[in-house]
Amino acid sequence: MAVAVEAVVPTSDMRTVRLVGPLFDVSGDSNGVIGDFLGFALSLRNLSGRPATEEFAERFSPAGSGMLLPDVFAAYRAEEPDDFPPEFGEQVTGEVGRKELWVLTRLRYGQTPTSAVIDGPELRHLLNEALAQRTEQTAP
Repeated sequence: MAVAVEAVVPTSDMRTVRLVGPLFDVSGDSNGVIGDFLGFALSLRNLSGRPATEEFAERFSPAGSGMLLPDVFAAYRAEEPDDFPPEFGEQVTGEVGRKELWVLTRLRYGQTPTSAVIDGPELRHLLNEALAQRTEQTAP
């Protein structure tokens, strides 16, 4: 099943995802934030009882509500320069309004949050790929 939000044509500069056991390994994700995001996003159906495609369409479309798992993880669309964690500085704040950017932040009690910024089409591409791989892994 694919995310019903939009068809994403992968480009050569998009990251790739690989399911390694229960975890996702994402290229260019040295701190593992995007891989963790994919795992949490695919687990949303366990909380809501809804199919992953419905969750993804509601939460991660361009106007989506994002995801907040208190004290664990947050994913939201950045709409203003102040929406970005300070470590990203001006490298991404200038893109607000021109690109659909999402902030993914892993929260760990007693530790500094770790974040990644990803554009919307790539986010949905990775969700599609992760869902397909997880579905294949769990198929009878």
